[in-house]
Amino acid sequence: MRMKLVGLICLLLPFSAMSQVEKIDTKKGNDDYRSGRYEEAIEDYTKALENDPEYMEALFNTGNALQQMARRLQEQAQNAPSEEEKKELIEGSKTASDKAASQFASVAKMAKTNEEINKAQYNLGNSRVMSGDLEAGIEAYKEALRKVPGDDDARYNLAYAQHLKKQQEKQQQQKQQDQNQDEQKDQQKKEEEQKQDQQKKDQQKEEQEQEQQQQQQLSKEEAEQLLQALMKQEKDLQEELKKKKNKKAQRIRIEKDW
Repeated sequence: MRMKLVGLICLLLPFSAMSQVEKIDTKKGNDDYRSGRYEEAIEDYTKALENDPEYMEALFNTGNALQQMARRLQEQAQNAPSEEEKKELIEGSKTASDKAASQFASVAKMAKTNEEINKAQYNLGNSRVMSGDLEAGIEAYKEALRKVPGDDDARYNLAYAQHLKKQQEKQQQQKQQDQNQDEQKDQQKKEEEQKQDQQKKDQQKEEQEQEQQQQQQLSKEEAEQLLQALMKQEKDLQEELKKKKNKKAQRIRIEKDW
């Protein structure tokens, strides 16, 4: 069975005597709250608090109205037509829950009886869990149980919040593992690219060295060819000179015979 948070506690009984104005504003706020007009209810409770800023019932019921607004925004986010609108609704829900938590925290500090503190801490836990602060929600439920150990709703929601926290921790661990694997893959890819770059550089260097060797070999061959050509020229020249010498010697002998 899928677990879910037990809903908010409904309106508290008056903590103290009220003036006639506060009573009228609070009653009107309660009527608006029951009718689902949470924005109007908050306005009514705000008027009551203007006369008595520490009036706990108005503070508590303001938190209830804000928390119901947060729930409504979450429901709307599930059917949002776009991701942008969904994100905006979720952010609005979180903001409303944070404001509600502030109201309940104020009531918890001002409350005198264990029952009053229990109710404030219980709703504080709900608002914290809804805003995503599971650790703070768990602590609030524990405090509610310290004041009223037999509160089954607080015990149920505490178990649910602890369950969510374990899931969250597992998800974070998995995310960290995935991140580590991605970093390892990136490092391996980087090392492979560096290895390929080095191989490419080594290959280019080897090709350059081979080219230089070929150039050196060609230069040596050319030098040998040039030397051979010079030697041939020298040989030809010597042959030519020898021929001329032979011709000259022959003429001398002829002239002498004559």
